[in-house]
Amino acid sequence: MGSNLGFLVKVMGLSALLAIAIKSVGPWVVVSATPRNIVVLWVVLLPSLALGIALGWRAWQQRSLL
Repeated sequence: MGSNLGFLVKVMGLSALLAIAIKSVGPWVVVSATPRNIVVLWVVLLPSLALGIALGWRAWQQRSLL
């Protein structure tokens, strides 16, 4: 139970740091109004995608240990 709580605290801390980084760095990022909005899509989706991959990989590793 302790390791699950520790992992949850790590994920929540990483998510909070990522949110703070996006909020503080976001206004400095210049995105021009062109049809190339795919860059904006990647900037928005990449953190969630990376976290999902990391959590899925960890779950897969824990499953293979059982």
